[in-house]
Amino acid sequence: MSLVLCLNLLRNNIRSSCPVRFLKQHAGFSSGKLLQPGTYEKRHFTTKLTDTASWHKTELGSCSPAIPPLWLQQTSGHDHPATVTVLVFDIETTGFLHVDNRIVEFALRDLSGGNNCTFESLINPERCVPKHAAEANNITTELVCRSDVPRFGDILPILLAYVQSRQSPGKPVLWIAHNAKLFDIPFVMQEFERCSAQVPADWLFVDSLCLARKLKKLDENIGLVNLKALGKHYKISSKGPSHRAMPDVQVLCDIFQNITLDLKLTHDDLMNEASIFYDFRKVSRK
Repeated sequence: MSLVLCLNLLRNNIRSSCPVRFLKQHAGFSSGKLLQPGTYEKRHFTTKLTDTASWHKTELGSCSPAIPPLWLQQTSGHDHPATVTVLVFDIETTGFLHVDNRIVEFALRDLSGGNNCTFESLINPERCVPKHAAEANNITTELVCRSDVPRFGDILPILLAYVQSRQSPGKPVLWIAHNAKLFDIPFVMQEFERCSAQVPADWLFVDSLCLARKLKKLDENIGLVNLKALGKHYKISSKGPSHRAMPDVQVLCDIFQNITLDLKLTHDDLMNEASIFYDFRKVSRK
């Protein structure tokens, strides 16, 4: 099936299933065969959207409603905040340093809620997953190094089409991640570069860890600013295993809402916190 047809099917189906998760239907390979890094050529996946299965082999149920955007109600800017798509995302990797490791899981949630508000997939890193990484997130070599698990380059056009389907015409997309500057952005940057692809110019990024550090200066009750500590502070519990992309995304959605409310950030304030992708690249390479 051609890539154009695949993307057209995606756009047609993207309106009818929730949450967005991907099921590899067939690719002409044995589903149980482990792949050696770099030993198989690029191929097109016949992919469909499903609400009953995913590469995670988990059941998350229907999409959650939108996070009440209280901070958006305080905006004084001329641009209506609802026109900006806000995506909270998280990744799992084979290790902490992006120069030596790869992404093994990617997940995001659109804070506007509604149908198709989530996107998630395991990623084939084309290399073995170290034991210490597998122990942290329970993502093993056997789980991801398979012919039925896509590489980042396989899902990239589908991810771009999905984000475009959520984006208001002519408006930016705001991406939120915790410790984005030193972790998520460098890994995403590296994967885009491996695919000889450019991050869209209208994608902006906010590191929620930086916001949490600002809040810590104002609130003496806040100690550590990692997700676990912030979740405890705001009495937010994870609905899935920690150190997995989608459960961490869901927790960060609630934490992000609370942080922006406590900091009394307006829509304009949040946009001022945002940086373009290549500004983050400069930081990550220092």
